[in-house]
Amino acid sequence: MGFSIKELTYKNKYLIYLSEQELTGPWFSFALEGKKIGTIPVILKNIEPTPIYNLVNTRKGTAISRITLDFNITEYLKKLAHEQKIESISLEKKQFVRVYKDIFNPPKVPYISTFFTIKNISDFALRDFSMYFVFDFDINGLAGYDNDLSGYDEENDIIYQYDDTSLYGGFSPISKSTNYETCLTKDFKIDQNKLNLSNSLHKGQGELLSALQIEFMTLEPDHTFQTALVISGGYSKEELIENIKLGKNDAMKHLHQVNRSVKSEQRNAQEEAFMKINLQQAEDCK
Repeated sequence: MGFSIKELTYKNKYLIYLSEQELTGPWFSFALEGKKIGTIPVILKNIEPTPIYNLVNTRKGTAISRITLDFNITEYLKKLAHEQKIESISLEKKQFVRVYKDIFNPPKVPYISTFFTIKNISDFALRDFSMYFVFDFDINGLAGYDNDLSGYDEENDIIYQYDDTSLYGGFSPISKSTNYETCLTKDFKIDQNKLNLSNSLHKGQGELLSALQIEFMTLEPDHTFQTALVISGGYSKEELIENIKLGKNDAMKHLHQVNRSVKSEQRNAQEEAFMKINLQQAEDCK
């Protein structure tokens, strides 16, 4: 359960095709900190099985889709205790971090914008908070997934992949990235020994993955972190950059609309249909 792009095309050409779900979306790292629990390091991929991620509600429209879910801290601590990574911790109440995802995909525009709003509704601080955007592009699909090249446009904070057909796929957040990286997909790693991206590009062709990182330092209880990501394609680097710049300008105009939505009573109401699902232990999220 979480957020993943299964397929993405630009003018009927594949940019993402048959990628692993956990390699097409946002990751998070932080340290949970509080008197009751001490300091516990956390790394979350874009999809996590229930009951770690709990779906609150969804709304799907022709141009805008909205997903609300919770990172269930209580269940995460139970999982760590079961794996004997920490001592069992008894909490007086259930603890959550709420994640809002607003996906804008209107017709006749060359980009998709996704807003991420993370609200710490727990009693704990999220120290050293980082958000990573990870995309395993398959430029031209199966016909060219393993011969991609990569680049990073520092001026516009756009990371991208392309191949010898001059088809480009890339992305950029409205918040300035602190780190970037492209590497062979099989070599990508975020763990407690490597929490920061390398600020380097893979040399030469290959089956590549692109990632950007935003460090936010600390998310205190009741505080919110928000950004938006624009993803697009182009038949030249210049076209890609122009499409993403248009998308980022448009995203800024929708921030008020997104903020109004995440504060609404309807957006924060638990849908009954998901209550039983959230209690189940899932093996994966297909």
